[in-house]
Amino acid sequence: MSLSPIWRNRLTTIAAIVLALWFGAGLAQQEYFWPLLIAGLLSMFALTRILHLPIDVILLGAVLCGYVAGNRGFAQISLVSFFPLLPAEFVLLVAGILVVVQCAFRRKLPVRTDALNFTILAWLGICGGRMFFDLRAHGFYAIRDFATVYYAAFFFIAQQLAADQRHRRWLYGCITVGCVGMMVLYPIIDYLPGFFYEILTIRGIPIILYKGDLVGTMLVAGSLLIYYRNEKRHLSVAIWASLLMMGIALTSNNRASLVGLVSVLVLLVIGRRWRFVGIQAAAGTVAVVGILFFAFITNTSWKQTPLYGTYERALSLVDPTGERRYTGDETASKGDNNRFRIVWWHAVIMETVDGNPWFGLGFGTDLASRFVSEYYPEQGEDFDVRSPHNVMLTLFGRAGAAGTIPLLIITGLIALNIIRSARRRDPALGAWCAAWIILISACFGVVLEGPMGAVVFWSLLGIAAAESRQTPRSDEIDLTEPESLPNPDASA
Repeated sequence: MSLSPIWRNRLTTIAAIVLALWFGAGLAQQEYFWPLLIAGLLSMFALTRILHLPIDVILLGAVLCGYVAGNRGFAQISLVSFFPLLPAEFVLLVAGILVVVQCAFRRKLPVRTDALNFTILAWLGICGGRMFFDLRAHGFYAIRDFATVYYAAFFFIAQQLAADQRHRRWLYGCITVGCVGMMVLYPIIDYLPGFFYEILTIRGIPIILYKGDLVGTMLVAGSLLIYYRNEKRHLSVAIWASLLMMGIALTSNNRASLVGLVSVLVLLVIGRRWRFVGIQAAAGTVAVVGILFFAFITNTSWKQTPLYGTYERALSLVDPTGERRYTGDETASKGDNNRFRIVWWHAVIMETVDGNPWFGLGFGTDLASRFVSEYYPEQGEDFDVRSPHNVMLTLFGRAGAAGTIPLLIITGLIALNIIRSARRRDPALGAWCAAWIILISACFGVVLEGPMGAVVFWSLLGIAAAESRQTPRSDEIDLTEPESLPNPDASA
């Protein structure tokens, strides 16, 4: 016996009212799990129909946009109140399962037969073996420290998903939207702190909260990514967007991104891609001359201009022991910061060499204990930072030489792919360069130890690997001005 349409509508309405009351009561008590789950599922269902994209692709793009635009705030949002189910772990779980199931049906592994794939896989295996012995001793702390490594699973997920051109466009688009969002929001967030820190929150946690060193890193990375994604079709837009992002990045007081930028420009010159290097050099020259001219006509000391802050930040890069005195408002602490890092790095190296140089001290070990006793001998203050502001030394301290050497090889492979992509006019060049910026910045700050930098880095690396693999080898042409030639993959 079937229900009449009238009774079917009545029962549906009653069920909807009950669910609405239940969700409303939960929201009033700040219980967001079921409302967010149902709303998320309905949104994902609608988006899959509208965008004609799989759910795992949509989720990965959404989390990439969130981590770039929302940064530290987005990273702290837990999808449930009773368990720390963070966005990265949720997407890793869902997208990882879907990728594994799809590969099983296709009878094809998500690992490609190249040096980068094998090195990342070996790195996961080595560090995973070390983690197996540390879990019993350190528990949750071992898992938290191991996040630096397990976020590399995003490489294989992104590589698998980005093999499809439509999926790749979506992922690139989401990263671009995140970069543009950061570019717009970062300058204005200090003018509206009440809105961002008190109203735009979930369970009291701001959705958008920027970590200073990541702002510079992401904007410089986004500058290269957007430029090389658009230089063939929209050159003027690519130039102005990249220059604007670069200019805002310079105001973030971040030095690591400057090291990444200079090093990637060197790699581009080696790869004989001159245009971006020339544009940045010309824009920098014009900016310097303009600032000095304005200071001259207004009788202002150049030490009171933004140029002096940039000069001192650059100078501090070649002052590792912090011997020089810095006088700028935003650079006065640069010497202390340098000494802070040098003392901690030395402490980690010596402690690991004395303990276990081959396989490290283990995930979950407090790498700050020896540093605190040396740097804060009298204060004995509560120091809760667990990473020595250098991902290489973080891995050396936790997994020794066995865990650090693969990461060094990965670094070399990225540099090699930047040069190779530059010569081939590979459309993935921007992604390789952006990944390089993040990795170099991670050698001077806490970047890859958290999802804000790690998820974006490993995903960009996977996208770049997938796109480069689809670039014909016949495009590799060794000329002094390759940018004057057409790009057969400009529409990719």
